[in-house]
Amino acid sequence: MVGRLEDMRMIGSMGAVAVTAAAALVLPGVVRAEDCLTDWGMAGQIVRRENLITVQEVSRSLAADGIGELVKTTLCRSPDGYFYRIVIRGPTGQLRTTVITARVR
Repeated sequence: MVGRLEDMRMIGSMGAVAVTAAAALVLPGVVRAEDCLTDWGMAGQIVRRENLITVQEVSRSLAADGIGELVKTTLCRSPDGYFYRIVIRGPTGQLRTTVITARVR
């Protein structure tokens, strides 16, 4: 849980530049659309099977840290593991897209 909270704090405190840099380290190469799941039934099975953090946990962390409200989430996979591509509505209403790891709990 500490690693997950550190990821969330990084998003809030360092902004998009740090998230982009972290994503580049965690997710080398280009992620293609076919590397992301549109079927949440299948994505849910993967989250449970791989013991990944859930969308609900991501949403709660974003809200608790004052980062914003989770608007959209897509589960994707890279050679290094699973990650979420997320859209967040910030406190001022601005939408932003970022990537966070869905690392194992």
